[in-house]
Amino acid sequence: MSPLPLPRAKYAVNAIKKKVNDKNPHVALYALEVMESVVKNCGQTVHDEVANKQTMEELKEILKKSSSNRKKCMCPLLYPLWRQVETSVRSKILYLIQAWAHAFRNEPKYKVVQDTYQIMKVEGHVFPEFKESDAMFAAERAPDWVDAEECHRCRVQFGVVTRKHHCRACGQIFCGKCSSKYSTIPKFGIEKEVRVCEPCYEHLNKSVPFVVGFFACDSRDIEGGSREDVELAP
Repeated sequence: MSPLPLPRAKYAVNAIKKKVNDKNPHVALYALEVMESVVKNCGQTVHDEVANKQTMEELKEILKKSSSNRKKCMCPLLYPLWRQVETSVRSKILYLIQAWAHAFRNEPKYKVVQDTYQIMKVEGHVFPEFKESDAMFAAERAPDWVDAEECHRCRVQFGVVTRKHHCRACGQIFCGKCSSKYSTIPKFGIEKEVRVCEPCYEHLNKSVPFVVGFFACDSRDIEGGSREDVELAP
């Protein structure tokens, strides 16, 4: 999906929020799923409409209302199902606030999301188990694998003894020694540890987020030489 123009983003988010506040928890749960999808895929204009104080307060208010809504379901046969869906709504709201707090942690204009998350933790809210890939917006496509007759880093020739291996982060081809590391790759939605080259491993496991796009560097780049040979993975 492409970023929505501002008027459309405002209209769309308001329409979704109206459904999130629906008394029927089934409707509210589906609306939260839609909200998660548009935040991940529709860009900054949607982020501006969701990652603000008003929306955070509205989501917190829904959590407070859930108990009183359960009492309105008077049918004893339907109550267990109603309560189960209400619990799913609560869990989804907590999940989204946590995921957005992580995704926007380096965006000062959306600091209110991080603040809301921290306050709710202090208040005793129990958030679900979190995976970094849950917070990724529009996960990028992994690069195509490159074919070559020598290691991209050490330039050793491939043969019967020296086998070819591909880095799942940059797509370049390496010998086993130059691609002996394993890591998850959240930006591609890869949660299982897979083979990566050493430069990509260092970037993936830095404490600060790596910028979009991985640089497949040869040994001269790592040693401080010229960056002319650096190739940007597709």
